[in-house]
Amino acid sequence: MIYFDYSATTPMSSYALETYNRVATDFFANSRSLHNHGLESDDILALSRKTIAEALYVNSNEIYFTGSGSEATFLSITGLAFAHQQKGKTIVTTEGEHHSVLQALNYLKDFGFTILYVPVNEYGQVTLEQLTATITPDTILVSIAHANSEIGTVQDLKALGTFLANNDILFHSDCVQTFGKLPIPIDVLTSISMTAHKCYGPKGVGATYLDKQVPWTPFLHGTTHESGFRAGTVNVPGIAAFAAAVEEYHPLARADMKRLLALKEKVVDEFRNNRHIYFEGHPIERLPFHLSLRISGIEGQLAMLEFNRKGFAISTGSACRVGESDPPRTLISLGRKHHEAHELIRITFGRYTTEDEVIKFINTFKQILLEFKGLDASE
Repeated sequence: MIYFDYSATTPMSSYALETYNRVATDFFANSRSLHNHGLESDDILALSRKTIAEALYVNSNEIYFTGSGSEATFLSITGLAFAHQQKGKTIVTTEGEHHSVLQALNYLKDFGFTILYVPVNEYGQVTLEQLTATITPDTILVSIAHANSEIGTVQDLKALGTFLANNDILFHSDCVQTFGKLPIPIDVLTSISMTAHKCYGPKGVGATYLDKQVPWTPFLHGTTHESGFRAGTVNVPGIAAFAAAVEEYHPLARADMKRLLALKEKVVDEFRNNRHIYFEGHPIERLPFHLSLRISGIEGQLAMLEFNRKGFAISTGSACRVGESDPPRTLISLGRKHHEAHELIRITFGRYTTEDEVIKFINTFKQILLEFKGLDASE
């Protein structure tokens, strides 16, 4: 089976796995314990925090570890909203955000917050004009993902963040798809969400960056771990493996993104002129390793299962929504009809993807087109 679902999760690197095993064996103590074992675990935690901070060019005391990217998002958004609600209770986002963002915002509605949705252009991007027209005098927070996991479009966070900073509005971004892979303009962001398992680390570990100059409110009051940001004994082995994965891949990311872009373009070039295939998302300003497309008249789940039968693991969109019958929210927000949105399939490459695998995929895709629609790949 060839794995082309790297936006859902990535395999742990050997270095990250070795780090996890070593730390779990040799530094198993609670990092809050005052004996030597605890102090050693705390040292590992501090070193790991420093590694993540350095990858973002921020201070170590601005990094908080969580149990997932979704938890990081929830704690960031609610923590900022409750801390600044005296200034206003309006939050702006897009309809195509990850489910964890929308869950956090739905939770805040119960506390009197108003959620506004900024329209996007044909590629799913937020423009300054659209954002300016959406914010209100009592807008305190905007949450827009760096990259959309379903269609791969990347937002211009620098431009949006500069505008928001000039208007004294907090800016959170779900950077789960981009951390460790693409540059993040952290200087214009108040907070970002990250996760280990999207960058060759373990599952069950996430992190938040929060600007140290911006107040936040803990979700669970009275906890001491992670400076009160998140309750519970800290997963030191998982965090160390997260840091190891970042330490290993971050220096390689730029070259690997260039390689993966070339592989992605090989697929696009092969099917670009096929009138039955529609590529979604921005053609240039997108994740280099990400392909999102529709085969006209073929449900995405059916196509995914056929690729699976022929030895390729792909997906139909965000892995956090698997099992739900609703079409991808992002495509609906772009004006796609429900049956069109249900046609979506997502192919995402990673550091272990080879050119031979991509060529096999192209040939398999051609075979599936013939079987499903009796089409030559060039039609």
